[in-house]
Amino acid sequence: MDITADLSDTEWSSFLSQAPDANIFQSPLLARAFRRARGHRPHVLAALSGGAVRALLSGVIVSYSKGRVSPMTSRAIVAGGPIGNPTAFPALLAAHDAVAAKRALLTQIRNLRTPPDGRPFETAGYRWEDHLNFVLDLRAGEEPVLAGMSKARRKGISRAERSGLTALEPGLNDVDSFYPLLLGTYERAKVPLADATLFRSVFEASEGGEWLWGLTALHEGRPCAVRLCLRSGPVVYDWYAGSSDEGRSLHADEWLVWEVLRRAIRAGCTAFDFQGAGAPGEAYGPGEFKRRFGGAETNPGRFEKVYRPLTLKVSKIAYELWRRW
Repeated sequence: MDITADLSDTEWSSFLSQAPDANIFQSPLLARAFRRARGHRPHVLAALSGGAVRALLSGVIVSYSKGRVSPMTSRAIVAGGPIGNPTAFPALLAAHDAVAAKRALLTQIRNLRTPPDGRPFETAGYRWEDHLNFVLDLRAGEEPVLAGMSKARRKGISRAERSGLTALEPGLNDVDSFYPLLLGTYERAKVPLADATLFRSVFEASEGGEWLWGLTALHEGRPCAVRLCLRSGPVVYDWYAGSSDEGRSLHADEWLVWEVLRRAIRAGCTAFDFQGAGAPGEAYGPGEFKRRFGGAETNPGRFEKVYRPLTLKVSKIAYELWRRW
């Protein structure tokens, strides 16, 4: 098979329409938004045979550095891919590594489900890591989904409803009002956050589409929590969330999840994917938050390949010092 980086959006979308494992993370929709977001450099690679696309890998080089973007502060992320004919995966991974090794410290392949065969990745030098997730089955409807949550989760949602919260579907002009909620949440967790241009770009790219789902919780007219999700066919994927001190005291975070679930059920969606709950045995607050919604625990795992081991080691030490500062 031949590998090409020259793929039109039309060819890309046509392949996805036929691929059973197609998903929003491997689509030109997100790639288009990444191109306009600071600190993001997307790329796509396609395996061709007989002039047709047989497999595809879409990745993005990400850096949260406020200064000049360099390989020393960047990582490559491939979410939900590669997809298509597995026999093309070795060639796609080799082509991806040729790009990523020049621009990033490492590549993380974030699976949406446990791959049936990890050998193409392991042969290419990728290391498997267990990484948990929770997926809610929405097919039974609202009442069974709510009943499947923990008592504390249902109680929190009830309290939020009594507090008078209202939901707003944000648009491009609302990014400046909800971005501080994301930023505050990530700063409390000592985790870097993507630049605001990512969210502006996503809203611009999704205009007129149905793949970006956003809800902001308002209390007395003030935004106190936000949740952004991505719809891909019958599945809604959790993406970004944040809240203020007021929002957390009002249980706005869990209420927004419930509001998203209700809308997904009414839209005929079959599953809500929380997109990660940490490593097994890890004390991970977001993972516990997600567990209490009653979804099925899965282990889609990740594959990781490090291109600069020494630099990565130094970066991890610097990161831990920053988190403790």
